[in-house]
Amino acid sequence: MSKSAKPATLADVARLAGVSVPAASRALNGGVRGKQSGSPELRSRVEEAARALGYSVSPAAQAIKGGRARTVAFIVGDIDDFGSATMIAGIMHAAEEQGVSVAVRTTRDDSAREIDLLAQLRGERHLAVVMATSRTTDATREAAVKDQLKVLSDHGARIVVIGDNDLGFPTVTVDNRHAARLLAEGLADAGKRRFAMVSGPDIEVTALERVGGFAEGLAARGIAVEERDIVHTEFSRDGGYRAVEQLRDRLGELDVIAAMSDAMAVGVIARLRELGISTPADIEVTGFDHVPMLGDVLPGFSTVEVPLEHFGGAALALALALDNGVDPAETIALSATPILHGTPLVPA
Repeated sequence: MSKSAKPATLADVARLAGVSVPAASRALNGGVRGKQSGSPELRSRVEEAARALGYSVSPAAQAIKGGRARTVAFIVGDIDDFGSATMIAGIMHAAEEQGVSVAVRTTRDDSAREIDLLAQLRGERHLAVVMATSRTTDATREAAVKDQLKVLSDHGARIVVIGDNDLGFPTVTVDNRHAARLLAEGLADAGKRRFAMVSGPDIEVTALERVGGFAEGLAARGIAVEERDIVHTEFSRDGGYRAVEQLRDRLGELDVIAAMSDAMAVGVIARLRELGISTPADIEVTGFDHVPMLGDVLPGFSTVEVPLEHFGGAALALALALDNGVDPAETIALSATPILHGTPLVPA
């Protein structure tokens, strides 16, 4: 019985490619420039040699060698959510270019699970931890999250937070409030006068920012929204569906129900149609986030385009730059674009 061939080593790959072992390692494992390390010709030679020899990089070996895996833990509330799914796609595409992997974890929007999950990450030795969960106005909860992130940071993980927060780590955010204000002003300028708003839980920063900005925009046009016409529920299709019941006795008075996510807008529209109310003929329903397929089935739909896919890429870039003296207070601010009746609004 013949002996199995010995697996190829990195030294074998380097020898066949005619380069040094460190150069081969950088080409396959990623140097300071990720997979762009080395010239294209050198990388091509090394990759061809690796293929010819059947050599593949071992993430476990890399973790043992460097003491930390070339992985990024990406924490979201719910992987079924459109926004989370889009951000996951964005960070995975960016990570592939940098030669790192992404480990997605979900909190299921449970604050206790969020803390437990962060504690579990200590033993996984990730290169970075990116938080993309909803931050809140609950001081106790935020302090607990901050403490867990500080431990991870002290252990060598690079921490980045997506969304407005007071956690004290590098942040990627978007101008939710300003975009909501512009959309409200545009709707008022189009002749709408009677509004209700449907948003996420009133403890979530994003929900409050979007509602606050929308109310500011209406106020700038002399329009006030009564407290009873602002409904806070789950940031989901079902949340939007249930919110209509709280507005049901006043639906005949409304021109617009402004949902603060496109998923919520779908739920609102579904329930209105069950009640025999046509949208937008009887009541216009608007959204936030910009799910592309909604524009296909609802021509003229008004929403706010949030650069969700860019969140992940920007967060990863910030995490990988932390070794180069990035200020812990560093913030990357992305812009959202209001879309009024299918047309992007350009600020004056």
